[in-house]
Amino acid sequence: MVEKRRDLAGVRVAVSGAGGGVGQAVFRALRLASPDLWILGLDMNPRSVGLYTAEAGTLVPPCTAPDYVERLLAALRTARVSVLIPGSDPELAVLARAREEIEASGVQVIVGAPDPVDVCRDKRLSSQFFRELGFPFVRTVPVAEAVSLADEVGYPLVVKPLGGSASRGVAVVFSHAELEPYLTRSDYIAQEAAFPAVWAREAGGIMSDSVHRGGALRQEEEISIQVVYDHLGQHLGTFTSVNRLQVGIPMFVDPQRIPQVESLVEEMADALRDHGLTGPCNFQCRLTEDGPKVFEINPRFTGITGVRAAMGFNAVEAVLRRVLFDEPLDAVRDSLIQPTDQLSIRYMDEAIVPRRRFEEMNA
Repeated sequence: MVEKRRDLAGVRVAVSGAGGGVGQAVFRALRLASPDLWILGLDMNPRSVGLYTAEAGTLVPPCTAPDYVERLLAALRTARVSVLIPGSDPELAVLARAREEIEASGVQVIVGAPDPVDVCRDKRLSSQFFRELGFPFVRTVPVAEAVSLADEVGYPLVVKPLGGSASRGVAVVFSHAELEPYLTRSDYIAQEAAFPAVWAREAGGIMSDSVHRGGALRQEEEISIQVVYDHLGQHLGTFTSVNRLQVGIPMFVDPQRIPQVESLVEEMADALRDHGLTGPCNFQCRLTEDGPKVFEINPRFTGITGVRAAMGFNAVEAVLRRVLFDEPLDAVRDSLIQPTDQLSIRYMDEAIVPRRRFEEMNA
């Protein structure tokens, strides 16, 4: 007998960072799960679109504010939500540490324990953690040690903010002269480059023209692997795609099954799970001449969560069904479908919001 799935209509969910790409992607997945699901949008910016496209919107302070958790708890209590889904990177570590306090108030938080979140958010820790276990995470050092790294692995190197995401502040340097301006940046790290094997075979090999197009960083052949666990750390599913990005945003998403990458990344994710990772975790890698190399990990849903959901892999719904209703594992796993006969071509969209709500939010 097939168990009937519970209706998500009326379930009350809060999404933080509601105006960003991740928050909006989560909104889309929630609407696909049930058009009658109730959403509270949380954001620190009154111009955040998510404050107005949700059923209700509440301003919260930056997660660095001393009263952030207190104000967040007040908003969650007032809205009577059951689940909080983080939609911004800076909040992850704060919410991981406040998870017990928030869950004691009756709200489930879709975030892992502090240790795996810290490992993912700090790329130096990511490199150390996985390389000690024998996994191919790119060599990563503080930018002050970049010259020694270049002597070891050669140029080019990638320099980027320590806890950054969405390719903000990322640069590729091909010489000591290009590296020099970054050497005093304590908030930057340097990584060995992980370029697709096909780039290395192009005429001239990896040159500046190989990694830039029209002055912008060439973001092609990036493999994104979303591994999803439930609140108990049980694996629900994996979705792999090869993406083309513009300024850090995937604009062309090509779902593919790449067994050698998926099996590797699932082992890496399990290593984090053994230290308390739960919920979603996204790995970014490339297939280099030396095989797969991971260069970034984000322990959250991503900006293409809505794309995956539209294709049949609604990880947000799957996590909710497990945490709220304890639906059978096999049924939830079977609901997550990765197609290979569809592609996604993304475009900019907009929302028209009532002036009255905007003025009230900005009062």
